[in-house]
Amino acid sequence: MGKRAQAQAGRDRARDARLEAARERRLKMDPDQLARERRIDEASVDVEVAWEERAQAEQAVADAEVAAAIERLLAERLAVKDVVHLTGLDQATVRRLRQLETDDATGAESADSVIGSTASGAGAEVA
Repeated sequence: MGKRAQAQAGRDRARDARLEAARERRLKMDPDQLARERRIDEASVDVEVAWEERAQAEQAVADAEVAAAIERLLAERLAVKDVVHLTGLDQATVRRLRQLETDDATGAESADSVIGSTASGAGAEVA
């Protein structure tokens, strides 16, 4: 880095330090402003996190819908390679989504059996 660039960098650091000091002095004069800025920062982060969670949930719904459609194709006795060819998805994706559908079905059956055993254990009739 040349002398000119070093001098400019030094001036930039000095300016940044002065700006930070001025900000701190201003915030000491108005403590409510600091609380307001924290609330704004927290709300901004909450928006970002919620948006990311929404995107993940949308992806999970889309994956589940595709997994159900893949299972319908496989129920027609198509081989995985045929599903790959028909859908344009790669084999790993088809297998992952197929596993997702299988996991969901197993989870639903497990929940049903737990509910049934709980109901029968309590002496209730299960229709």
